[in-house]
Amino acid sequence: MTAARRPAQGRRRRFAPRGLLVTLALVLASVGGCDLAGPSPSSPSPAASPTGPSATFPSAGPKASATPRSSPTPRPLPSPSASAPRIVGATQTPCPGSTTTARRGSVTTGQSRNWAGYIVGVTKGHVTCVEGTWTQPKVRCPSSGQTSVAIWVGIDGSSAVGTMPDASATLAQTGTTGDCDDGKATYGAWFEFLPDLRQITPLSVPVNGGDTIWARVLSLGKGRFVATLVNVTQLLGATQAWTLRQPPLLTAEWVVEDPAASCSGSSCTFMTLSRFPTVTLNGAVTINGRRYPLRAVPFPYLRTSINRSGKTLASPTWLTSRGFSVTWKSS
Repeated sequence: MTAARRPAQGRRRRFAPRGLLVTLALVLASVGGCDLAGPSPSSPSPAASPTGPSATFPSAGPKASATPRSSPTPRPLPSPSASAPRIVGATQTPCPGSTTTARRGSVTTGQSRNWAGYIVGVTKGHVTCVEGTWTQPKVRCPSSGQTSVAIWVGIDGSSAVGTMPDASATLAQTGTTGDCDDGKATYGAWFEFLPDLRQITPLSVPVNGGDTIWARVLSLGKGRFVATLVNVTQLLGATQAWTLRQPPLLTAEWVVEDPAASCSGSSCTFMTLSRFPTVTLNGAVTINGRRYPLRAVPFPYLRTSINRSGKTLASPTWLTSRGFSVTWKSS
């Protein structure tokens, strides 16, 4: 297991070679000035809030602090199995629990300033594991300027439909990025634990466009988490452990994100979203000891598109047995 150390201030690596520090601090938080609206599918207004009991998730719970310790049809993606080849640096182990197929909870459609994907909110019990798999998209780079896109899974990224965590909320997440810098594409793996880590921290896993990625965030109890990311194509992976105090364990996320370039007070600016081919995500979640496939969780879902200034930047398809796809629309 990779040693878990708090990175020294001012010395964290950046994925963009010369660019803005990419922050995946879930800038949908109200403290970051980035709101998440939840209109019904027929309502175009991003200011509308979802209605009805199916649109309500539990509140985020107590404030937390952290201390380090050690449209297209989705294509099926591989899941780990007992016969899978050995992964150097990590073990590709599915979320625990007996796999259960349940009647899917209701889906509320909303708009976000920088998230495209699905959130599951637990109305009874706790989320203890989330996993996901995707093929890292090959980003198309402009001849000049910087762009970025992040793909990740996480726990506790959202406290309720229509609101996101404030600066004291907990979050455990891991994923990949696809960045452009003056025509050159770069890819990387990372983890982030909030509120202690406000910037993404690289994982020692190489990533290329076209590689199959598997990621998992596991709660071990008493605030202990382990984030694991595996490059299935290259048979390389890494893990990172962390401890968060009083995590609510109430939501699970599968997200394609337009990262924030910076946030100051209640205002955030975003990177230009990298242009990417359609990416498919699939996965599973463990809730109250039962492992549910992404398509069949008996709790409310929130489905979000990235929308800013009335323009859709990326949008997800509806869930199928093969997960969902996110399509780039604009930057």
